[in-house]
Amino acid sequence: MAIFAVLLRAADISSTDKYETAINAIGPRSRGVCVPVLETVLMNLENLKQTIAAGPKVDGVIMTSARSCEAWKAVVAQSADEQTQLWSNVPFYVVGAATAASLREIYPKPDQIRGEHSGTAELLARFILEQTPGNRPKYLLYLTGDKNRETLPKVMDEGHVDLVSLQVYETCGSSRFPDDLREALQGCQRDAEIWIVFFAPSAAEFVYPHLQAQFHFRSIDTRPSNDDKPLVRIAAIGPTTASFLRDKLRLHVDAISAKPKPASLVEAIRECLYT
Repeated sequence: MAIFAVLLRAADISSTDKYETAINAIGPRSRGVCVPVLETVLMNLENLKQTIAAGPKVDGVIMTSARSCEAWKAVVAQSADEQTQLWSNVPFYVVGAATAASLREIYPKPDQIRGEHSGTAELLARFILEQTPGNRPKYLLYLTGDKNRETLPKVMDEGHVDLVSLQVYETCGSSRFPDDLREALQGCQRDAEIWIVFFAPSAAEFVYPHLQAQFHFRSIDTRPSNDDKPLVRIAAIGPTTASFLRDKLRLHVDAISAKPKPASLVEAIRECLYT
């Protein structure tokens, strides 16, 4: 079977993207192509710089996205080494292996970067609250974007952990997405089963109108129509994105990747192919 997966994310900076590589490995006629969806603008860096320079007044730092890590590293790159080292004993709680690996470039101490296995912001919050009473943080710096949900703050509040939030980035739709999508689809084989892989709710909301112009999606509310556009299957990275696709866009989700990792995505897609 030929599989063509549109990966709604920016490709890795390296020459080979890990998600494209994983999809390509499904079979000889499988191909994954990354299509950038969002543009990120860092903000409030001066406030973050002052926070870092003042030294840790909190018990740890929460980063639920790679963008938060980018903001921290952008400030650290312009700061004195002694200011950076003030945070060398502070725990960083993160979602995802990529964010963890990036932080370890400046904070390599074992166990300083924690929670990368959690997969979602809610599970990261639960992980933090599961720390032994003597080690559980009471006051955390939470670096956010403009689309963060209230799930993590709610769980932290229930666990009596106080947060000081600082927005360090905002996202907007890529003006090049329609052109990039058309270019990517030129590599799609005529008989391929097309998958659209959604990585985040904010991206889904922006791209869905553009995707509707190219593809037919199965709705959870209506029966299949006689639309002559190609029918696609949907994969979501994580339950948060899957819930958004179902509840807000009313889309049928075929596969859910339990973790934000290529192997987990491939496993979810394979289960659909062979069941």
